Amino acid sequence: MSLRRLEVQVLLPPEVPVEQWRGRICRELAPQGGLLRWAITAVTVDPSGSRLLQLEAVLQE
Repeated sequence: MSLRRLEVQVLLPPEVPVEQWRGRICRELAPQGGLLRWAITAVTVDPSGSRLLQLEAVLQE
């Protein structure tokens, strides 16, 4: 088993409620490999209300 660390940014529009973030993040990371763990390490909000999430993940290759 090989593990890989990944840093990625995900843009979420303002109409996406916090309760839906987990599903969105998992769908975004799924094509990269077997998702073991992930964490939101930063959130930036732009003037329009969109949120840019900085993520770190550990994937199984």
